[in-house]
Amino acid sequence: MNRILLLLVPDKSATLLACVLSAIAFLLGLLDMLTRDFDSARFHLYLSIGILASLFLIRFFSLQAAYSIAEHAQESLRHRIRQARQAPPPTLLADRQEQALELANMVELAGELKHALNRIPVDSPVRPKYEATLALMRRFSSRANAHPS
Repeated sequence: MNRILLLLVPDKSATLLACVLSAIAFLLGLLDMLTRDFDSARFHLYLSIGILASLFLIRFFSLQAAYSIAEHAQESLRHRIRQARQAPPPTLLADRQEQALELANMVELAGELKHALNRIPVDSPVRPKYEATLALMRRFSSRANAHPS
């Protein structure tokens, strides 16, 4: 569900378009009030409020989805890094293959975290936490690639 909500994130042009449509509906409402067509004026005023309200709701839910995906990816990455640090060094070929598979899974989770991080505003207070997790994952994967045992 969260991945579907990420697709609904309105970008700046969609936000601007919604604001312009809301302003047009508001002006039509004012024009209808001047012509004494109060039913039409009420409809246009409600429409202008509804457009802005739906824009805010979509932005809120999509931002919550981005936070949720980023938090899940961060928890999974940290858990896998802890497991990899506690595991003894691989000795057999099967253990090395398992370690490579685990590293590939971590790279996939890092990709999800990067995608969710792109949807989180730059000035968000939680953004540095997820950026630090990505940096930790990069350090860990570079160490794992440097020491293939």
